[in-house]
Order: sequence, then C-alpha cells, then structure tokens
Amino acid sequence: MSFNKNVVILGGGFAGIRTALELVKKACELDIRITLLDKNNYHLFTPSLYEVATSEAPKKNIAIPLKEIFERKVSVARGEITLIDTENKFIRTKNKACFYYDYLVIALGSEPAYFGIPGLTQHSLTLKTLSDAIEIKKAIKNAYHKKAKLGVVDVVIGGGGFSGTELVAELISFRERLAKQLFCKDDCMRVMLIQKSERLLKELDQKASEIAKKRLESFGVRLCLGEYVKSVNKDAIKTDIGNSYNYDIFIWTGGVRTASIIAKCGFATNAKGQLIVNNYLQVVGFDNIFAIGDNAEFIDHKTKKYAPLVAEVAQKQGKIAAENIYRLIKKLPLKEYKLSHFGYIVPLKGHFAILQINNFYIGGVIGWIVEQIVFLLYLLGILPMLKAFRKWNKFESELKQS
Repeated sequence: MSFNKNVVILGGGFAGIRTALELVKKACELDIRITLLDKNNYHLFTPSLYEVATSEAPKKNIAIPLKEIFERKVSVARGEITLIDTENKFIRTKNKACFYYDYLVIALGSEPAYFGIPGLTQHSLTLKTLSDAIEIKKAIKNAYHKKAKLGVVDVVIGGGGFSGTELVAELISFRERLAKQLFCKDDCMRVMLIQKSERLLKELDQKASEIAKKRLESFGVRLCLGEYVKSVNKDAIKTDIGNSYNYDIFIWTGGVRTASIIAKCGFATNAKGQLIVNNYLQVVGFDNIFAIGDNAEFIDHKTKKYAPLVAEVAQKQGKIAAENIYRLIKKLPLKEYKLSHFGYIVPLKGHFAILQINNFYIGGVIGWIVEQIVFLLYLLGILPMLKAFRKWNKFESELKQS
C-alpha cells in the first residue's frame, strides 16, 4: 500500500507515543504512513523505574509492548539510529536499515550527563533504562550476600532531584525486605544522598522540599546537601568541599542530556544537547522537523521559563507536534505550543507522596492516591480500557507483594 506522506517518529517515550496516537486519529484523512522507530520494542513508563530497581515483579508491567499500544495502526520498527540525513530526508540505523520521511519528529529522550567528572562514568550505575534498573537490583543483592552478614552495605546516590529522591525512599523499603529475606539487621544498608543544591527537589516549594527532607531523614538517610561530586574512584567519592565517602554501590542521578546522536548528526544544539525550537515546536531551520520532550529547548516567551523535562509536558508537546503536521499537510495555520504544567508528584515510600500544584502542596496519602489516579489515566490514554485496568491493577498488586 502506498501513502502520500511518510511521518517518522524517533523514540517511543511519552512524547513519541503521544505524537503517534494523535496522528493515528488523522491518518485516514491525511493518507499518511506513520513509522515509530525505537531501539526497544516497548514503551517504558520511566517514573516507575526506581520501583523496578527495588522490587521483584513489576518490570514487565512498566515495559508496554509498542505493538500492544498501536496494534497495526503504526509501523513499529526497532533499531539504533546512526544517522539523520536532513538533506536527503532519511534515517539510518545500525543494521543499515533506512527510513525516508516527509515529516520527522525527534523524541529520543535523554541519557545520563557526567559533566566530565573524573571516574564517574566508570564507577557509577545509572537509572535511565530497564536494564539499568535491573543492574542496580542485582548489584545491591550481590553486595548484601558479600557484606550484610558481617558488616554494612553502603549505597550512595548522587543527585537529589526527582529520580534520586524517589530512589532513596524506595531503597528504604528494599532494605526492610532484604533484611527479612536474608535474616540480617534492618540497618545493614546505609543510604546516603549527595546533592549540589542546598535542598532536595529544588523544583518544589521550599516547604514541600523540607517535607521530603524530614521524611528521608526519619528513615535514617544521610543527606549531604550543598556539596557536589568532584571525582570518583573504585572505593570512594570525593566532593568539592574536601569530604570523602566510601561506598559499595554508587548510583548517579545527577543530570541528563539529550541523546548524543542528535549533535553527532550536525544539528545545532544548546549546552544540554537540546534542539532549539520555535513556538510551533519546529526545529529552527527545518519546517518539516519537530523536536519534543527532552530533545527540545522551549522557552515560554511570556514567563521566560524553560519547559520542564517531565512526562506531562512531553505528552502535550507530542499532541501539538501531531496537530502541526496535520496542519502543514492541509496547508493550515500552525498552532502555537503554550507551556502548561499540572504540577509534581513525588512518591516517598509506602502510601506517602508529595503533591504540588502551583503554590499548593500536600504530603501524605492524598498525594499517593493522586499518583495512582494519574498512572491509571495515563494507561487509559494509551491502551484499550480493559487492558489498561488489568495492567494498572496487576502493577499495584505486585508492588504490594514485593
């Protein structure tokens, strides 16, 4: 079957999935072929990665097969991108496959940023992919088997943003479960977090941040705020103020940058590797290429604020990118993207989460309930209703059992 136009979407994260689903609604009207290209054959619900790193069962539920989402409405291709040729309008993958496009959406997500810190790449684990999460869990269990009966396992987290803070909270639950499984003391894992900022979760209101700090400290977490990692060797982490911390496992969550393949393909990028986009999310200099999610540097022209790198924003940008591809084909005026953001939810062990919406915040079970609702609504937005409820219910049940 031939199509009038080819739309290629790079990346099966929040932004790419939403773009594809929105285009599916318009496909018959536009006579377009939609291809989604990703190095994995599944969509990863990244906000729950920290739970995979510290639980037994849920990994299969946060990795949702792309074909389960799209059925046959989108051509799903798997491959690692090696070239984006904007002159000849094609994408090449590592296995030499080529994908030609009329319209391109770049939504490749991000990767860890190491900032040139000596030893950091070699001696740290990260939490960006499913395999990262599994590797963390494996490393902790191995360390327990080696040390927990005779001493203490020291786990250090570098970075006190959302990923680092949520992971630290979940490590406390993991520590409790491992103590029961391996018949060792509850305090046989020491958890420490190093954060450059003077406070945790600097994106949140000061008082909301303080709630998170007190909750982690109540579980015995050591917080080293106002210092940053200067170098790492196989035994210790050194910080800018001269402190040295020994560790068994060091997990780096201290920064991200856009997928490095983008800069390698000759695009002009900012310091974080992001593509500069206009108000319609088109990459500057290319009317037929859109960048969204972590790959786009978007600045709100009214507030001068940068779009935060969160799932909600990525999905909204995906919707606008799809709408503007439709409008380009139909030769209609493009629609501006207007930055809007519901707020933040930060789960912090058990039935407790911090919820912040604008200047309103609350910590406790209400935040946790909202988190569960948000997850369910997301699943309902990408899967048929019955499948979404089954996956949501199974995910929650397995978390309680793990």
